[in-house]
Amino acid sequence: MNLIIDCGNTNLKYFIFKDQALITTSLFKWEGDWSFKILKNFPYLKNILLSDVTGKYNKEELEKKFTNNKIYDVKALDFPFETNYNKENLGVDRIGLIIAAINKFPKEDCLVIDAGSCLTFDLISSKSVHKGGLISPGLLMRFKSLSQYTSKLPYINFENKITEIGIDTENSIQNGTLEGFIFEINGQIEKFKRKTPNLKVILTGGDSKYLYKRIKNSIFAEQEFLASGLNNLLVCNNL
Repeated sequence: MNLIIDCGNTNLKYFIFKDQALITTSLFKWEGDWSFKILKNFPYLKNILLSDVTGKYNKEELEKKFTNNKIYDVKALDFPFETNYNKENLGVDRIGLIIAAINKFPKEDCLVIDAGSCLTFDLISSKSVHKGGLISPGLLMRFKSLSQYTSKLPYINFENKITEIGIDTENSIQNGTLEGFIFEINGQIEKFKRKTPNLKVILTGGDSKYLYKRIKNSIFAEQEFLASGLNNLLVCNNL
C-alpha cells in the first residue's frame, strides 16, 4: 500500500493506492493530524512518495510523522522513460504526468497538457521518450498579472463564459484572457499534430474543467491522473 503526497502551488493532497488501485484521497493541511489518521486507518501502509513543487516541504519532516515507513523523493528514483530534458529542471508534477501518460497509452505518441498554476505541455514519443515541453502562465496568473502590472486595470473574479466581444473593461478582460488561453492551447495542439497526426492529447490540471468542449481532439484525464503516475513510479522501481 502506497501513500502519494502531492504538494502543489494551490493545494496539499494525499492519495492512497493498493497496488495500482486508488483507495482514497483527501485535501489536508501540513500542520494537522492527517498523518495520525492515515496510520490509524491504513496500518499496512508501506511506501510514501513526496511530490513537492513548492520546495516548502521535505522528507525529513515526513520521517518524524511516519517513523516506520520508507519515504522517497521523486527524483531519487529511476524514471521509466528517457528524456531530452534537463532532469534537474524537470518538475516532479510533470514527471508524474509523463509516467501516467505512458502507462495509460503505451506505445503511443502523447501530448500532456497541464492547466494548473502554470500551463505546461509535455511531448512523449511512442518509444517512451520525453521530447521536451513548454511552460507559460496559467489562467489565474494571467488575470492577476493584468491588475498587478498596470495602473488602472482591475483584478476581476473569473467567470467561465465568453461573449463575442467585450463591451466594458471587465468583460474585455474575461473574454481576452480566457479566449487567449484557449487559442494558445489549440494552437499548440495543431502545431504538434501537423508533425504527428495520431497524437494523443491529454488535458489535466485544476483549470481543465473550464476547457471542456473548447479544446479540440483532447482526452480529459481523471483527477487522480498525476497521482497514478507517481504511484507507477514506485511500482516501476519495485517498491
